[in-house]
Amino acid sequence: MAHLLARVRMWAAHHRLAWWLTAGVLALVTGLAVDAAASTPACPTADALSTDDRSTPRSGERAIALDRRSDQLALEPGDRVDLYAVDDLTNSGRLLVSAARVLDLDDGTVTVAIPRRDVGPVATARRWGDIALALVPPD
Repeated sequence: MAHLLARVRMWAAHHRLAWWLTAGVLALVTGLAVDAAASTPACPTADALSTDDRSTPRSGERAIALDRRSDQLALEPGDRVDLYAVDDLTNSGRLLVSAARVLDLDDGTVTVAIPRRDVGPVATARRWGDIALALVPPD
């Protein structure tokens, strides 16, 4: 009988150790998660706040690349352009987006930021014809 009681005591001690070890690990993991969630992010530096990043779309905008033909406008990042759909079936263009912001350009393409709601019409217009750019004068 003494042997049986000794085995029961060993079993209980073993399970207590496992329980306390598991509880300690869970407390450590929970504490690390709470510390990570409660920590405040570092404030941006003055240099980061002062830079005018005109080459990325802002919230609510999407960047879209358009072909540049031989009749290229003299554009720079930050300029505003109107986008017109032009096809072979009609003799007039249709305004797709007004005052789209130029993000980047090279010899063959120009990347503009357009509102998210206008991505579908612009993509459709690119499929069925060309898109003409009209430079918007600065305010």
